[in-house]
Amino acid sequence: MLAKIIVHNCELVDLCCNNLKGENSGDKMVARNWLLNTLGLLALVFLILQSVQAKDEPAELKGEKIKIIDILQNATIYEGKMVLIEGRIETECPSGCWFIVNDSTGSIYVDILPSNFVIPQKRGEDAKVFGNFTIKDGDPMIIGKIVKIGGEIYQ
Repeated sequence: MLAKIIVHNCELVDLCCNNLKGENSGDKMVARNWLLNTLGLLALVFLILQSVQAKDEPAELKGEKIKIIDILQNATIYEGKMVLIEGRIETECPSGCWFIVNDSTGSIYVDILPSNFVIPQKRGEDAKVFGNFTIKDGDPMIIGKIVKIGGEIYQ
């Protein structure tokens, strides 16, 4: 597809350069080279944008989301299992190593420090969290492995 666009644009460049009236062939060549360089640069920008947008969401974030209340009410069933939740970040550690997610059915603590990453301050934003549900010192929590907030993926 991109190759067709480039070939078509090169034909347009040739047409434009051939239509320059009163210009000598040197000027036409300079104009043609400038247009081709500009089109090449635009094609490169297009490719870069395609690769950035093509960054697929990890398969782990495409699974079935579980309501937080279901996890909390069935903690023994979910303990040690990987879960996927989605909700709004209520509270966040100032350094971004943990946060609390609420999905309107309940809230749960998400610790991402054991996975060796942090997130920027995103309080009030929606997040998808994939991680290992555990109970530590009697408190239910998720050790986050992958977090998606507004199109950005942290892992």
